[in-house]
Amino acid sequence: MYLPVISLIYIKPCTTGGGRIKFRAKLSNPVPEVMLYLNTIIKTGLYIPSAKTFTYKIGSHIINIHDNKLTCTQLTNEAQCYEMIDHIHELINETWENRENIIPNEETRERPSAIQLYKLLPKKIGCKVCGQGSCMGFASKLILGTCRLSQCTLMKEEAYAPNYLSLEAHLQLMGYETDEA
Repeated sequence: MYLPVISLIYIKPCTTGGGRIKFRAKLSNPVPEVMLYLNTIIKTGLYIPSAKTFTYKIGSHIINIHDNKLTCTQLTNEAQCYEMIDHIHELINETWENRENIIPNEETRERPSAIQLYKLLPKKIGCKVCGQGSCMGFASKLILGTCRLSQCTLMKEEAYAPNYLSLEAHLQLMGYETDEA
């Protein structure tokens, strides 16, 4: 077994509020070797070799593995914290056990900026159908993961279909869901 234990250090309220919680845990040993393989398996992850970190999302949960530390945000209760710890423990060990069948990936995926996303939106209309004050505001919320692409109903129109597909690909690369919750 590559990683024997993940030990919970604390559970605290998320800084974003909303009644959500986050946890920090300690891995029984550093895991930078497995991150190359996780980067292949989890295509939406962000691997930064120099920092020894791998970050990815599962739904609204942001998971960060840093050397021998683990954090996870946007959880609803303590039981979900333990379920996530079990999931990550199993993921790390299974990935390591199957590493001979996985091509390691050392690349750090480039994340688009809010400006890049904004350029793909139908910004000249200023309709505010998405619920934001501007298309730039909407693009910023897309980057943060607090809005979904489907909230811009204009993007579903045929004229914007190519931009929709491009935006969808950018957001999925970052690990965000683009459809309704």
